[in-house]
Amino acid sequence: MKKTLIACALAGIGLAAFADAPSGPPKMKFTSIPVMEKVGSGEHKIYPYRNEDQVVVIVIDPITCGQKPVNPRFEIKGKSLVLRYDLTKAPASKASSACTAHSTFELSAMPDIDLQVEFAGGPEAFHVAQMTRCPKAKPVTDIYDCMVPAP
Repeated sequence: MKKTLIACALAGIGLAAFADAPSGPPKMKFTSIPVMEKVGSGEHKIYPYRNEDQVVVIVIDPITCGQKPVNPRFEIKGKSLVLRYDLTKAPASKASSACTAHSTFELSAMPDIDLQVEFAGGPEAFHVAQMTRCPKAKPVTDIYDCMVPAP
């Protein structure tokens, strides 16, 4: 009986370790909702979250009304997660007004490294968001499985 319990415990540890490993190369799902009004201060806001091998980044991007995010993409450069998309051309009107794009980059099978997040929508300069460890999380290995936006 004791040998059976030990074997089951070891099998469970092996499965738990296996379940945390990313399955293949990182993949991305992208969604965006253009809001037809200026929301907030009109500044870029980037909110990155991590749970195990999943990273979700919420981006609030000031745009010109009528523009839409297209061609979303990502790459990992060292310890940076670089997110980009292009914007469709702004409508030709004399009274172009400010709107806001709310976008979500959902990445799965991410490598087990600490990341900073860099975002650019269109030809603008990159905006950077740092992540910090979840306040009550304890590391399973040398990398924490839970991270939230740094204050």
